[in-house]
Amino acid sequence: MTAQDVNQDLGGARPPGRLRVPPYAVTGGRTHVDVDIPFEALVRTTVRGLENMQLVAFERRDILKLAERPIAVAELSAHLRLPIGAIRVLVGDLSVEGHVQTKAMTVKADTALLERVRDGLRRL
Repeated sequence: MTAQDVNQDLGGARPPGRLRVPPYAVTGGRTHVDVDIPFEALVRTTVRGLENMQLVAFERRDILKLAERPIAVAELSAHLRLPIGAIRVLVGDLSVEGHVQTKAMTVKADTALLERVRDGLRRL
């Protein structure tokens, strides 16, 4: 399912007639998560999430639909028009429940390369 399909299921990302709920209500007032999820982390719905999708409500279900293919946390925020902090809380909850899997895109810095670049810039 694509983001466009989800938006169509929603009648457009946030139809004018749909009541907009404040982000703090979506997260139960929470602003922090037990799981550190960077905004560039990829999210993908697990088999458990697919099986239980009908039991999950509102924005959480929208996340599961959008994450049928890997999608970044920041993209979820844009598609659902919710602050990234609220999305991180919801994705963290879904991750703890086993409904989504997250993968942070971490790259170990090559210090030798960075030092050569620094030295080259100093010579300029």
